[in-house]
Amino acid sequence: MLKHQVSLTADNIKENLQGWLVDDSIAKSVEVELVKLQLSDEMSESAIANKLASADELAVFLREIKPTTQTTIIQTHSGSGDNVAGDKISNH
Repeated sequence: MLKHQVSLTADNIKENLQGWLVDDSIAKSVEVELVKLQLSDEMSESAIANKLASADELAVFLREIKPTTQTTIIQTHSGSGDNVAGDKISNH
């Protein structure tokens, strides 16, 4: 976001993390922590990475951001039988 001179706001954080579950309160907390780091687009990537790596509070909030879970199952079935796995014999 800094490379493209995008403000580090909660809304921009949520927008740029599409595909991730980002709660509004977490996004705001991440924004606050990033502001504390005083990052700028004039800093080198390694300087930014070092500041981010040393930001313990930020790491706590970032752990709360999870990827969205979309499961897509594609089955191709040919031949006879079913697609139920496991032991189909009942012990009743």
